Amino acid sequence: MNGQNNRNGYRYQVTVSAVGFAVWLISVAIICISFGWREQLTFLAVVPVIMIAGLFVQHFRLPVGLKFTQDRITFTLTDAFILVMACWFGPAPAMFLAGIEGFTSSRRTVRRLSSNLFSSSMMSLGAAAASFSVGAVLHYGFGEEGRSGLNHTLLAAAVAMLVGSVVQIAMNVGLFSTLFVLRRQDNRPADVLKGFLWAVPMFLPTGAAAALLYYGLQHDFKIIVVIGGPLFVAFYFAQRQYRDGVQNRITVMEKAHRETIEALAVAINAKDAVTQEHVVRVQIYAAGVARFLGCSSPEIEALRAGALLHDIGKIAVPDHILNKPGKLNAAEFDKMKIHTIAGAQILGRVEFPYPIVPVVRHHHERWDGKGYPDGLSGKEIPLTARILAVVDCFDAVREDRQYRKGMTRQEALELIIRGSGTHYDPRVVEIFIANLPALEAEINAHRGLPIPNFGIEPLEQLSEAARLVRPGAGLAEDEASDGVGDEGTALCELAQALMDARGVDAILEKFSERLHAVAPHCMCAITLVEPVTGRNVVVHASGAHWKFVKGNTIASGEGVTGWVLANRKPFCNTDPRLDLPPSLIDQFGGYRTLAAVPIIRQATMYGAVTVYSSKLDSYSASRQKRLREAVGLLATALARMSVEEMSVSTDYSSLELEGTVLDYGLAN
Repeated sequence: MNGQNNRNGYRYQVTVSAVGFAVWLISVAIICISFGWREQLTFLAVVPVIMIAGLFVQHFRLPVGLKFTQDRITFTLTDAFILVMACWFGPAPAMFLAGIEGFTSSRRTVRRLSSNLFSSSMMSLGAAAASFSVGAVLHYGFGEEGRSGLNHTLLAAAVAMLVGSVVQIAMNVGLFSTLFVLRRQDNRPADVLKGFLWAVPMFLPTGAAAALLYYGLQHDFKIIVVIGGPLFVAFYFAQRQYRDGVQNRITVMEKAHRETIEALAVAINAKDAVTQEHVVRVQIYAAGVARFLGCSSPEIEALRAGALLHDIGKIAVPDHILNKPGKLNAAEFDKMKIHTIAGAQILGRVEFPYPIVPVVRHHHERWDGKGYPDGLSGKEIPLTARILAVVDCFDAVREDRQYRKGMTRQEALELIIRGSGTHYDPRVVEIFIANLPALEAEINAHRGLPIPNFGIEPLEQLSEAARLVRPGAGLAEDEASDGVGDEGTALCELAQALMDARGVDAILEKFSERLHAVAPHCMCAITLVEPVTGRNVVVHASGAHWKFVKGNTIASGEGVTGWVLANRKPFCNTDPRLDLPPSLIDQFGGYRTLAAVPIIRQATMYGAVTVYSSKLDSYSASRQKRLREAVGLLATALARMSVEEMSVSTDYSSLELEGTVLDYGLAN
């Protein structure tokens, strides 16, 4: 849709430029054929006059609804000279001078030939419409068809030029607002026209200034200096004050937008931590690729904001899904997909001055149409979303996460290249890789500069007075009074018990009995790797709800325990529901935290121990340390067992029949 709008806007701009330039060339031909050399010299003498008048310019940024844009309306009193020329000599000189004035004033604002030609053509067409309106009022309204030049009555000339100024304003507003609507898919014509009405008061003095100039030419030019001079100065400062008032309104809006972005950034960080360095790098990557692809300034600003806000919709994703260490199943992944739609809905309520909503909604679409949420493919996907998808993935995979190690630069590049033509737009990938050294140099140049925090900062800590407040329902026992006792004594007793145990079943039973003194819990599950098949089976469980987990088979990588088994690393203090299939979540709703530690000795993986608690909010660093030491003692005890003893002592087949195979569904 955005690409179609850009094409329509381009065609319209080319058409208006071509028609306006043709009208200007016709005016030049008419001047050469129908006017004598004295009149031609007069027209040429007026050119530097209007150029000097054009130096006293007012730039007016265009607000549209509650939005503001980078587009500017340029106003000068040169339109008054053009109306006088239309009343004095007719349409051709007015169109000739308007085209020159439009080009030069536009050139002072923006050095882009296409924009300069459009402005010149728009002014020529506006002058043509105004000139014919002036002629019609003089001929049909006052019957002065026999008069010409400076022989019109002042009343007729004043009324005619007032009508001409209104027609000129309407023509210019109509041409420019149409281009404005075509170039931006999120603007409605009514909102755009309403925004242009803000500029109308700046143009109203044009007719009066033109009438004063005409009167001075009729009688005495000194009248313009004595009377008109102060009036023109008054017009200029009144317009500047009006412009400054609108600019102050826009400044307030810009500040509100910045504060809104920072507030949303705080919300994102509270749900899904993101580093400031990552945001800065993605912004530089995205803005650089957008420039190389010829994106507009609003699109580049949308990408800068999108680098920070594209995951705002994760506020709507449940914590146990967002923080899951392993792969998501089909149902969980469907809930994760919602973050694109939720993010678009959240940001859609804020009238940003740039098209950020398409970036947020579509940054997970795929080039082959297999993405979400809308299944767009190819160039149906907004270009800004295609850019962000590439650069965000490249930078994100290079950072360490709790569930994986960060990739090297070369590995990340290979990942992007493999996805070219399926996940990503091949053209975007090509431009990104070709200009990556320059973009990395730009990132390095920013390393010594202060990094904006984007609202990403540590949450404010509780005061001492707040810490002393107790809940009405009372407190659970704290760590100092949880019955742990002396950790050295508890670990020594555990070691002695494991040494005395004979057989795997006895070792697990003794370990389970003594573990609570080391790491308090409400349920403990011990998973062992079956020596022959390699399956991960919960062979021992104790505490509340043990029947629900004993005998369960856990796939490698699924849930917290599966992640620990796959990655051979401990994982502590997360939502226990992450370790359970959806069918068991209701039975374990009261659990608040867990800790899972792999059973490893000399690079041999025996399994994992997972403890769950409904009383603790988290396992402290000291408790985690004691748990690891206890599991280390268990690993030493199991290492004494042979493969035959492990297989005979623990009947995996009967265990599996007692329990339920943990089916996490289709992994993402």
